[in-house]
Amino acid sequence: MLSSADAQNSTREALKMGYRLIDTANAYVNERAVGRGIKESGVERKEIFLSTKLWPSEYENPNAVDETLERLGVDYVDLLYIHQPAGNWLAGYRQLEKALRDGKARSIGISNFEGKYIEELETKWETAPQFIQVEAHPYFTQKDLRVTLDKYGIKLMSWYRRKPMACLPSFR
Repeated sequence: MLSSADAQNSTREALKMGYRLIDTANAYVNERAVGRGIKESGVERKEIFLSTKLWPSEYENPNAVDETLERLGVDYVDLLYIHQPAGNWLAGYRQLEKALRDGKARSIGISNFEGKYIEELETKWETAPQFIQVEAHPYFTQKDLRVTLDKYGIKLMSWYRRKPMACLPSFR
């Protein structure tokens, strides 16, 4: 994990260099620092695509979205995820739907979900998630999951570990 100062500085400098997508999460414990970095960058908020994720311990907290926005120092996020299908994840998803209706999120998504959870969620959602964030790369293409995503029109946003694959034991 980055220190608070490093998260703030990295966010500020990335935005100054032209980055326009910032992805954070409650679990990273850096939302305040990211918010400060955004403010210090001088880049207008409307020019930044900001996403964050609610952690399972927050799924049943009725103030979780407002607290997240307050930590980030913004009125809305461009994409709000639930971080994983753990705990009462349906309550978390309901918070996303409400945030979307209330204009606190411009789009909503799920993170680290497998196809079986998406099929379960589909029977309960009022609004389908627009995005899913999962590990995906040339060595892990998520082929089966992408079939489910295509079925519901959900776009895949990949994450990938920072450690180079060549350093992993299976690639030595």
